[in-house]
Amino acid sequence: MRRQVWVNIDLEALSANVRKIKSIVGSSVKILAVLKQSAYGHGIIPVARKLYEEGVDVFGVGSIGEAIQLREDGYQGQIILLSIVSKGLASFFIRFGITPTVVDLSFARELDRQAKKIKRVIPVHIKVDTGMGRLGFYPDQIYPFLEKIKKFSSLSLEGLYTHFPVADTNSNFTNRQLNIFQKLIKDLKRQNISFNYYHSANSLGVINYPNSYLNMVRPGLILYGIKPSADSGLELKPVLSFKARIIFIKEISPGKTVGYGSEFVAKKHTRIATVSVGYADGYPWALSNCAKVLIKGKVFNIAGRVCMDHIMIDLGQDKGIKKGDIVTLIGKGQDRDIKAEDLAAWAQTIPYEIVTRISREIPRHYSAKSTN
Repeated sequence: MRRQVWVNIDLEALSANVRKIKSIVGSSVKILAVLKQSAYGHGIIPVARKLYEEGVDVFGVGSIGEAIQLREDGYQGQIILLSIVSKGLASFFIRFGITPTVVDLSFARELDRQAKKIKRVIPVHIKVDTGMGRLGFYPDQIYPFLEKIKKFSSLSLEGLYTHFPVADTNSNFTNRQLNIFQKLIKDLKRQNISFNYYHSANSLGVINYPNSYLNMVRPGLILYGIKPSADSGLELKPVLSFKARIIFIKEISPGKTVGYGSEFVAKKHTRIATVSVGYADGYPWALSNCAKVLIKGKVFNIAGRVCMDHIMIDLGQDKGIKKGDIVTLIGKGQDRDIKAEDLAAWAQTIPYEIVTRISREIPRHYSAKSTN
């Protein structure tokens, strides 16, 4: 009943990446695994289960809904929401044992009020804006906020964190952020304000900034074997592969066109394969006329524009390719592979977008053995 397109998730590769990260940051540094947007498109529940098996017991999510999914699956460890929520949702943090990011006094007051009712103390993480310009307090704003927070007896100051926006392109800016954050930590300790956890290192922090580890790191993309920048030296194992099947092959003569806009014009007799995947599945339209795929270990080019649920492949005169053959969009071939990073480069975007946009409607197949 389903269209012939699917995703394979190699859980052993995920385990290998976790072990690599642990070997880098050391046993004294806690790992907060980022699982937002369904574990970057890989599937939050199977990924969380495997990470827990590997000893990762703190998860970061982007929504209350993701946290509830983990709780309903039976996960009992710590879940930290790495964003903020609309007014009126404080009760969910208490009900489901979710650790909130707090950057708003009215939310903190509501959380404290509701926690008091059931005589609970709720751990919170405070975000500091050292240069991201998104969420959090500027360092000079945090002192009066913390003085007020300390008066809320049902809240405990568990974590303080910041985020790096240009760790891939500007080491001076990133190191300046880290210096600001570390100075703030020291100044707060002098005022007898301390936290259990301090975290700043995202995936690029783990790779390039060992001084940013503090006592907790937040790897995201590198968990899934994807490099956040082209010059990342860390050797990783890609976790996800993306595949579809050829559903039709036709012969076309010189001068014939293929696809919307008639942008592909055959220069000679060639075979065109139609494949059951398109931009509605999360295969970007920007890959039109420029992406490559693997079929039986050979590299072929996309012919024309990516359609809503089809792409066309220029097979040339290769007679060995048949209807029903598997087309690898992301994954390994015999002598080469196509990575999410490659699609990102061809589409002029970032690998984060490539994997998170693969439709959740597409079946994910999970294996503890390498399937990519």
